Amino acid sequence: MHSLIGKFAIFFWFLYIAVIVPMFIFIQMNSSAVLNDEERSKINLVTNTLKPILSIYLSFDQPDMLSETMRTFFHNPSISRVVLTDLNEKPIFEQYSAHPQLKDFITISEPLKDPITGELQATLYISYSNTHAEELQNKLFDRLVFLSLFALALFSFTYLYFRKQFFVLRHISDWMGAYTVDKTTKPFECDNNNTEIQTIISSTNKMLGTIDNYRDQMEEINAKLEQRIEAEVEQRRQKEQLLIHQSRLAAMGEMIESIAHQWRQPLNIIGLAMSNIEMKRQLGLLNDTEIENNSDIINTNLTFMSNTIDDFRNFFNLNKERIAFKPTQPINDIFHLLSEQLSYAKITYAIHNECNEDIYGVVNEFKQVILNIVNNAKDVIVAKNDQSGGKIDVLLRCEAKRLIIDISDTGGGVPPNIAKRVFEPYFTTKFQKQGTGIGLYMSKVIIEQHFEGSISVSNNTQGAVFTINLPLDHP
Repeated sequence: MHSLIGKFAIFFWFLYIAVIVPMFIFIQMNSSAVLNDEERSKINLVTNTLKPILSIYLSFDQPDMLSETMRTFFHNPSISRVVLTDLNEKPIFEQYSAHPQLKDFITISEPLKDPITGELQATLYISYSNTHAEELQNKLFDRLVFLSLFALALFSFTYLYFRKQFFVLRHISDWMGAYTVDKTTKPFECDNNNTEIQTIISSTNKMLGTIDNYRDQMEEINAKLEQRIEAEVEQRRQKEQLLIHQSRLAAMGEMIESIAHQWRQPLNIIGLAMSNIEMKRQLGLLNDTEIENNSDIINTNLTFMSNTIDDFRNFFNLNKERIAFKPTQPINDIFHLLSEQLSYAKITYAIHNECNEDIYGVVNEFKQVILNIVNNAKDVIVAKNDQSGGKIDVLLRCEAKRLIIDISDTGGGVPPNIAKRVFEPYFTTKFQKQGTGIGLYMSKVIIEQHFEGSISVSNNTQGAVFTINLPLDHP
C-alpha cells in the first residue's frame, strides 16, 4: 500500500511539474506580448480609421472638426498624448491625457496625405502606455497562482482521501495475512463509510466465515473419518487374523497328511516286527535274540515317528520373534517335512544357494510361505498324471542388497487368464475339498507386510516360477 501511495504521489508531482508549471511559464511569457500586440492593434485600427477624416478636415480647413476628431483618440485610456504637426513640425493640435498612472510611453508617427493630390499634409504623433496590459498580465498571473494553489489543494485532499482508503485495504490485507485455518478469526471491523470499502470488508468477513464453517465441517469429517479408519483397520486386522487362522488350519491339514505319509512305512515295519514275534512265539522259535532284534526295529521306527511329530510341532510354534536368519535352513526344513510326499509323487528337488546373506523376520512365517508355494508346485505336478513325476528347483541369488528366491516347477505353468488372480483371497483352481484359496494370498501378505518385500509369478518353458524379492538390510 505504501508503494501504491508513493507511486500516486510521484505521478501527481510529475504531472504537476511537467504540465502545469510549463503551462504557467508559457502563459506568463506570452501574455505580455499578446496584450501589447492587442493594444497596438486597437490603436492602429483607430488611427487608420481617423486618418482619412483628419486629411479631409485639413484640406477644407476645418479646425473645430479637426480638434473634435482628434479627441476621439482619448477614448482609449492607454493613449497619453496626441500631436498633429504641419510640414514644418509646428503643432496644429496637441493634447495630453488626464491619466497620471500611465507610464513607459511608446510613441508612433503616422503621415497624413491629401486624399486628392496625395501630397503630405501633416504628421500625427500618438503616445500610448502598456500599463493597462501590464495590469491585465498581473491579474492573469494572480489567477494562475490561484489555480495552481487550488490544484495543489485538490491533490492534497484527493491524496489524503485515497490514502485513508488504501490504509484500510492494507489493514484488511494484514488481517487476512494473519488468518490461520486452525482457529476462528473475529470479523474485521472498520469505521470507514466508503461503500466500496464496506463491500470489500463485508465480502471478506463472509468469505472467512465460510472458511471457518468449512473448517468446522472438515474437523467433524476428519474425526468421523479417523473413527471409520480405526474401525476398518480393526476389521481388517480381524479378517487377517481369521485368514491366518484358516491358512494355518489348511497347512495343518496338509501337515497331517504329511505325517501320515511319514508314518506309513514305520507303522508297516512295526506291524511286521510284531507279526514276526507272534508267529515265532506260536512256533516255539522265539528266543532272546529274536526279541532283541525286533525290539530294536520297533524302537528305531518309534523314534523316527516321534522325531517327525517334533518337527511338525516346531513348524506350528507360535513364536513371533523377528530375527536375522539364513533362508536356506528353513527351506531345507520344508523339503524334509515333505520328503515322503515328494518321493511318493516321484518329485525331485534341488536347492541352489548363490546368496548366503541373512534376511530379517519371523522364521515360521517364512516357512509357511515356502510350504504354500512348494505344496502348490507338488499339486500341479501330481495333477498332470505324468508317470515320470517332476522337479522343483529353488535358486537363491543376491541383487543390489536384495535376496531373490526363484521357486520353479515342471507343472506346465500358470494359465495367462488367471496369472493376475493367483494371489487373491479364496481364489483356487482346485476342487473345494483340495484347496481353500488362501495359501498364496497369505504368502503375499506375509512377504509384503512382514518382510517388506514382494512376490510374483511368471512362466518359463517347463512351468511356473514364483519369485520372492526380500531386502537384505535389517535393524
